[in-house]
Amino acid sequence: MCGWCASSAFAQSIEPAKDWQSADSAHFRVNYRSAWRAQAERVVQAAERAYPKVTQSLGWEPRGRTEILLIDQYDLANGYSTPLPYNIIGVFLAPPDEGELLDNSDWLDLLLTHEFTHTVHLDKVRGVPGVMQRIFGRQPLFFPNIFEPGWMIEGLAVYAESDPATGRGRLQGPVFEAWLRAEAKRGFLSLREINADGRALPVSKSYLYGAYFYEFLARKYGPDAIYKGVEHYSGNPPLWPRLHTNPRGATGKTMDVLWDEFLADLREQVQVRSKALTSVPESVGERLVGPLFGVGSVATLPDGSTLAVLDNGVNHTKLVKFAPNGQQTTLGDINRAAELSVAPDGQVLVAQPDICNWRYLAFDVYRLQADGSLRQLTHCARLRQVVPAGESIVGLQQGQGQTRLVVFDAAGQQLRVLWEPPAEVSLIDLAASPDGKQVTVVSKRAGDWRVEAFDLAEPAAAPRLLFTHNAPLHGLVHGKAGLEFLAVRDGVFNVWRLEGSEWVKLSHTHTRVVSHGGTQPDGSLTLGVVAPGGYELRRMAATPALQRAPVVAAAASSASAPATASVAVLSEPSTYQSWRSMVPRTWFPMVTGESSLFAVGASTFGSDALGWHKYAASLQYETTQNELLGSLQYLFQDQHLITLQREVTARAWEDGNEEKDVTAYDRETRAQWLSVLPWLRLDRRIAFGVGAALDHVERVHPERATTVGIPRTERLLAALLSYDTTGSNWWSEGSNRGQHATLLYESYRPFAREGRNDYDGSVLRFDWRGFVPVGRSVLALRHTEAHASGFTERFQLGGAIDPQLQLGMALNNRDITLRGYSRSNAVGLRGANARVSTVEWRMPIADVDQHFMTPAVGVNRVSAAAFFDIGGAWDQGHRPLHYQRGVGVELLSEIKLLYAMGLQLRVGVARGLDAPKDTRAYLALGRGF
Repeated sequence: MCGWCASSAFAQSIEPAKDWQSADSAHFRVNYRSAWRAQAERVVQAAERAYPKVTQSLGWEPRGRTEILLIDQYDLANGYSTPLPYNIIGVFLAPPDEGELLDNSDWLDLLLTHEFTHTVHLDKVRGVPGVMQRIFGRQPLFFPNIFEPGWMIEGLAVYAESDPATGRGRLQGPVFEAWLRAEAKRGFLSLREINADGRALPVSKSYLYGAYFYEFLARKYGPDAIYKGVEHYSGNPPLWPRLHTNPRGATGKTMDVLWDEFLADLREQVQVRSKALTSVPESVGERLVGPLFGVGSVATLPDGSTLAVLDNGVNHTKLVKFAPNGQQTTLGDINRAAELSVAPDGQVLVAQPDICNWRYLAFDVYRLQADGSLRQLTHCARLRQVVPAGESIVGLQQGQGQTRLVVFDAAGQQLRVLWEPPAEVSLIDLAASPDGKQVTVVSKRAGDWRVEAFDLAEPAAAPRLLFTHNAPLHGLVHGKAGLEFLAVRDGVFNVWRLEGSEWVKLSHTHTRVVSHGGTQPDGSLTLGVVAPGGYELRRMAATPALQRAPVVAAAASSASAPATASVAVLSEPSTYQSWRSMVPRTWFPMVTGESSLFAVGASTFGSDALGWHKYAASLQYETTQNELLGSLQYLFQDQHLITLQREVTARAWEDGNEEKDVTAYDRETRAQWLSVLPWLRLDRRIAFGVGAALDHVERVHPERATTVGIPRTERLLAALLSYDTTGSNWWSEGSNRGQHATLLYESYRPFAREGRNDYDGSVLRFDWRGFVPVGRSVLALRHTEAHASGFTERFQLGGAIDPQLQLGMALNNRDITLRGYSRSNAVGLRGANARVSTVEWRMPIADVDQHFMTPAVGVNRVSAAAFFDIGGAWDQGHRPLHYQRGVGVELLSEIKLLYAMGLQLRVGVARGLDAPKDTRAYLALGRGF
């Protein structure tokens, strides 16, 4: 739904609770908590309203009911849709209060139309993949529309959600039009660039370009051209996304020719629509800083200074203070979504999100201290916007999809609810008068925008209507000059001031004003604007009246009309049952063969609708030795992981010829369990865990019909601690700040038995990784220290892959990376104890951002690294007798396959500087650590 979100928070599963319920409508099954019944009914009505429009236009009805999951864990407006393992739509109940999603739509209508378009589009299939689905079920390979560029998927959904005439949806809305004007000045993206969906701004470029492409297609070739293209693509054979020739049937042209025609038309359309706007010179002042990745909230201090939330896209977002003379002072780190508010005495309140109670991404209130630190006043209060009002704090609190106006004391304790509007009304923004006696609030019901004033001294009194509007409005600031705000007029966001019965225009931008701090006593105004390549922070020295417009006292726009009433009926609820959606919906054959062993079988995967239970399983029959093989991975509530695996490996053959019958093989059974208790914040992640592992190997001689020798058995218990403060950003070279330390203790002792060769000791392993930004490069540091007591499996150094560093916690793993050396050479590289350190310099080379259509392969970023490794292993004492050193270089490429699958391909050359000296080349996936 939205291109940039707090993804690290969204990784958590839905909160487990006993009151989850399910209810059905004609085409949907809604899963919700018992207290959310009213929201569930509103959601299903919006979904059923979208159903005929979307299914008729795309000529497809999803098979079975689509699962809808109501989510009230995140104070951000968003949603998602996936066809795997079955059709699921996630609905974030929090309504939008800024950005591209803030328009004249009812939030649920916008969201459900967009996401259900994804559902129908991705589910649609015909021809060969349709036949394959009837045989194998919902296998990812047989969903052709998954394997197309993101701009085609998101663009179609934005096109479906939009009605430009009423201001609904993003197509030709003020945010997208502003970005188009900025893109036209910078230069539009080529087809290869948009196919690659790289790091160029805007982040939501796939939504932007895709929506306007479909509008162009409908206008130039008729609406049927869109749906003919979807119909044709839905029949693509597996692993053959025929994008280049896809539009030929509807337009007579290949995609590259059509894209060039589209960009020429888009350039003309932008010029025509912006002619009147750009005929008047811009009035946005002088640039203070930019272009940046983001300019967030801006606030004015009584001394004439300005605070701004700035994100350069590489480092952590910063809170920066600008003196009247333009001098900058960085006060500290802050969340990019933070909102600032300043009291008349200069005290600053910050509302910003963080993870609370593990599963919630909630906005809380902080007070800015003199040293630049933030002191938290509330916990999980879900206050999206706050303002100081005298001795109180007034805020907009959200929950269960509704917003309300609440009052807190100065210490952050809630006092009362001032206003709780009906569910269809969203509260967008607020500002307090300088004397703290009045608070002004923006509310929205579809396209009806109202600005009302509340008297805090008389909370029972009805609010006073100041004015209404028929387009988005937010960014209220109540300063000495009056009430100022950001509003869309003539299709553009600018800064306006309310003066009596008139609006006074204070800025004139050719793109969009995204934030402002209010007019200073000296008449200056600091504001953030969209610019080619990002955002700029600007300051206007004076704010003369550029235009005056009369106040509208009552809404008079068709855009404000509510959505048509729905007749959708939601059945009586029943207790949520995970098993109903966990049933496997797919299978795929598995055939493996190696060294005269041959196995056949099948694999499957699945999940319940709430994501509490996730599994992947395979079962095979080895035909030559009559062995049953397979694997199972099961994850419960993102905390408890169980893995089982059984496999056979040939060890001897008749006459020593691997093409002849096997005379001996190993039957290996592995099992692991790991449970983790997390303590999460956005910038700090702590986890405690316990687990166990089993590795049992039997040597089997088929001609004797028995096993030989004592089986090798490894059993251990484990405990772990992880502390992670690493972070990255849009343009950073991977993790570029913070540290990640893990401590893992494994013990064989509880399972040791006398008279056996089982391990009976314990192992303590410490891994530390640190990252220091140096411009756009990164200095990456790593140290691993492992010590054993008693009889344990020895560590093996060498190679370029370490599961513990690359994949997360891996129990019973004794391989440690030391590049430049082979793990097959045990001299000095094998021991009960080990120590390895690394210094690595990582630098981006180029953001290539090119994705070809034939073949469907692309490259995004290419970067390089130079490293120095040093390590050793030993059995006795406290240090190795000697260390092995390795140096080398690596090239990391972000490869995209079939538009949808991304992987990091690492190619390296390492030279061992100590015996046994060697030069080794290697190919691996992902970074070394």
